[in-house]
Order: sequence, then structure tokens, then C-alpha cells
Amino acid sequence: MSGGPVSSETASIGQRLSRAREARKLGIEKVADALHLDVRTVKALERDDHAALPSPIFVKGYLRGYAALVGLPAEELVSEYTVLAGEPPPLTVVSIKQKAPFFQLPSTRLLRKVILLLLVAIMIWLAYPFVGQLIDMRGDSGEEILPGRLELPPVDTAAGSATISETD
Repeated sequence: MSGGPVSSETASIGQRLSRAREARKLGIEKVADALHLDVRTVKALERDDHAALPSPIFVKGYLRGYAALVGLPAEELVSEYTVLAGEPPPLTVVSIKQKAPFFQLPSTRLLRKVILLLLVAIMIWLAYPFVGQLIDMRGDSGEEILPGRLELPPVDTAAGSATISETD
């Protein structure tokens, strides 16, 4: 802050912010609270102390908020600050060519099918001895039983009963 009047063209960003704050009768603490900043940061903005301020991307946001609070044109202050701070060159997109992988895995759908097929094959292999035993137990007699034919057990003749003979 200087003692004499300074025109807005020659005044620094900090001086313009300070004068606008004083014209609205706001204290530095009130501005710091309203902007959610530290008092030292607000003082550094008003002193144009670039060394005490964080990265320019943050300072631009602080300037926008401060300018809106005190009624100054925000984008004008930000563009002036950009010229003073020296804007870094814009980022460029660089594509990185990736090497082809040594071994490309197949799709997950194919992997699921292969695993399911292997599980079914293992289940059949494990169940084969049990199925064989079941077949052997049912077919011990070696005779084929025809459907619809009823086999009756032989009747004991000693008890005096008649023998039932089977006729074809």
C-alpha cells in the first residue's frame, strides 16, 4: 500500500485488491475467513509477494474469490497475474507405445468354459468307479430281465402246496 493515489492501470494486483477491500471496510481477517485462507496468504496477495504464495493454479483461484468478494473484475486480475507469473506451456499428450505382451491370455469367457469342461471331466473320471460298481451289483446274475415278465419264487412242495408252473 502506497501513501499517494495510484491509477488502476499502474497499480499492482495486490494494491487494487487492498484498496477495494478498504473501500468496502473489510479487515484482512474477514477476507481470510470468507475465502477460507490463512491471513498470511491474503497479506501475500496484497503485497504481491509471489515467493510466499503457492502454485499459480491456486493463486488464480484465490484471486477469483478475492475479486468477487471486493467487487473487482476477476478474469481481468487473473489474466494480469498469468502474464506476471509466466504461464507454463500447455501440456501435450504423448502416446507411449506398449510392447506386445510375451504371452497373451485368452478371454475370460473362454477360460471359464475350459475350466468348466475340466471340472466336468474330473467329476466323470472320479464317478466312473462308483458307476461301474453299481452296474456290477445290478447285473450279477448275468440274465437279462425282460420288462413285463414276473418271476415267481418256487413254492415249497413239502408243505403240501401245489406247484405253479410257468407256461409260455
